Amino acid sequence: MNHDPDALQRAKYLLVGASDYLTLKLTGVAVSDTGQIAANAPSLAALNALRAIQTFEDKKRGTLDAMAYSASVGLTTNVDMGAFLPPGMANIQDSFTFDGLATADPFRMYDAFVALHGEKKMSTRLRVFFLSMDTRPDVPMLRDRLLNMFPGFGDDLLKVSGIGEFATQWPLFGQVTPPANYEAALQLVAKQGWAFQQHSLSLAEDQLTAATFEKVNAVTPIKDLRWSVAHVPRIDQATVNRFKAIGAAIAVHPFEYLAGVPGAGPPMRMIVDSGIHVGAGSDAAQISTLNPWMMIYYMVTGKNSSGMLINDKQQLTRMEALRLYTTENGWFLKEENQMGSVELGKFGDLAVLSDDFLDPAKVPDESIKKLKSVLTVVDGRVVHEQLR
Repeated sequence: MNHDPDALQRAKYLLVGASDYLTLKLTGVAVSDTGQIAANAPSLAALNALRAIQTFEDKKRGTLDAMAYSASVGLTTNVDMGAFLPPGMANIQDSFTFDGLATADPFRMYDAFVALHGEKKMSTRLRVFFLSMDTRPDVPMLRDRLLNMFPGFGDDLLKVSGIGEFATQWPLFGQVTPPANYEAALQLVAKQGWAFQQHSLSLAEDQLTAATFEKVNAVTPIKDLRWSVAHVPRIDQATVNRFKAIGAAIAVHPFEYLAGVPGAGPPMRMIVDSGIHVGAGSDAAQISTLNPWMMIYYMVTGKNSSGMLINDKQQLTRMEALRLYTTENGWFLKEENQMGSVELGKFGDLAVLSDDFLDPAKVPDESIKKLKSVLTVVDGRVVHEQLR
């Protein structure tokens, strides 16, 4: 992906390769001569057209490609937070549905990973958080998951780690109408001992989440369960303090790098200085880019992909940003003693970068975005090597 003054405009398009161009044209999807497809309905039509002809071998190959790309930019572990449920699907028990680019079959969406795991072909680690959006008071989808799955089930490469980014129907896009079943759902998650992460895009959502976490904490202490709130572009100091007081954490996902405007957030300097546990990710890949160096660039400079300063006075040091992406993230998975740093007794995962990120003389701010891995090792195996 190129990052220049036109990047914000191009971010509004889905790009397709030449192999898919003719297929989409024949199915009536509007594709430009350069392979661009407009956002929203056209992109959804394109995705559905490709899914209609996709075989299971295609899914496995695409999964291998995604892991290979992840390793090429130095990521050794990815966390998946599920997808929206497709309209009209059986067995979803009145759950909220949404037809979009982030929609998938919740019962089959990990089949390719499971198959590749069985074939010993996984090149990066995957941690799964199950997403539920129940509308009923008895939260049947969530309850069935919790009663029929073991938290932490799996192995070092593929593991079930928690519930998130939703446990019930949720007011999307920053609007807040408190879900009537939200507290009941989270009481159940806590009682069963699961980690949980809540999506939040507005201060009102942050405050609703904090208030509900506090109510749950009064019944079942959550400090050892690894609960967190994610994204938080508008969170304030008082709300951060509420989460900190009960042992919850914050996951910052600065996707505003791609299309953010001044004041975009999240207020990372304030969050880090508060002393709350905090980790970082990208909310990739339909919302943002999987490449961690784009997110780290934003955290360090406060600039978006066009070079506009949009998060001034909230910048982090390079070491702070790197730590949020590495040593601090294992906490959310209850694996801080296994991952995040190169130490005796931890996973044999590491990435050798193309240049010295910690030396601004060698890697000026604008060059952070160009960093990649020249050698990535997962579980002691070389999974990516750039030949010179």
